[in-house]
Amino acid sequence: MTKIGVLGVGSLAEYLIRGAQGSPFNFIVSPRGAERAKSLAARYGVKIAASNQAVVDQTDMVLVCLPAAEGLEILQGLVFRQGQSVLSTMAGAGLGPLQAACAPAVGFCSMMPGFANAFRAGPSLLFPPDPAWQHFLSHLGPVHEFDAPEPFETAAVFGAMSGASMFLMRQLVDWYSAHGLPPNTARRLVAETFRGNAEVLLQASEPLEDIVRGVTTPGGITEALVSTLRAQNALGAWEDAMDKVLARMSPDRV
Repeated sequence: MTKIGVLGVGSLAEYLIRGAQGSPFNFIVSPRGAERAKSLAARYGVKIAASNQAVVDQTDMVLVCLPAAEGLEILQGLVFRQGQSVLSTMAGAGLGPLQAACAPAVGFCSMMPGFANAFRAGPSLLFPPDPAWQHFLSHLGPVHEFDAPEPFETAAVFGAMSGASMFLMRQLVDWYSAHGLPPNTARRLVAETFRGNAEVLLQASEPLEDIVRGVTTPGGITEALVSTLRAQNALGAWEDAMDKVLARMSPDRV
C-alpha cells in the first residue's frame, strides 16, 4: 500500500478518499477540520497526524486540498524534503508558486469535480504528467495529462463548469417538480437525460455538429427551446462566465 498525506480535510478530501477505497492507497490526514478527520478515520480507516508538518514528515506523496486563499501560505510554512511529490488541487495556484512553496519537493497541479470522483466517475487533470499521481487519479475516474500550462489552465475551468452544471440540473428538476412530477422522478429524469447525452458524446463517432443537427427537427420542440434560450443569451452567457473564471484563475492570460 502506498501512503498519501492529505493537507486540508474538507469536502474534496473526503470525496477523493471515499473514491479511492479499494485502491492500493491509504491516507494520513491533517487534524485541520477535526470532526471530519475523525469521521474519515471511523469510516475509511485513515490515520490522523498531529499536525500538517507531521503529515509531510510521514509521507512521500502529499495531496493538497487546502483552501486556495490560504493554501500557498500554509505550504510555505512547512518543511518538505527532496524526493517528495506534492499534488495541489487548489484552483488558481499555478505550478511556479506551488513548486516554490514546496521546494525541494516536486509540485504538480490537478483539478477534478470532487463529488463525482467519490463514485469514480469524475475526470481529473494532471499537470505536468507524472506516473505516480496518474496511477492514483486513475482510481477516481478518467485522467487527462497536460505538458504545458495554457491548455491545463483552460481545461481547469471545468471545475467551475462542473459545479455550475449542478445548478442547471437543479433548476430543471425544480421546473419538473413545479409542473407536477414527483421530485424523485424529476431528479432521475434530468440525471438520466444528461447521462445519456454524455454517453452519446463519448461513444458516437459522428462530428458534434452532425449530432446537434440530428437532434434538432426544424420547427420541433428542441428548436423552440433553443431559440428561446438564445434569445435570452442563456447559452452565450456560459461562455462569458467561463471566460471570467479563466481570467480569475489565470490573470496573466487576460
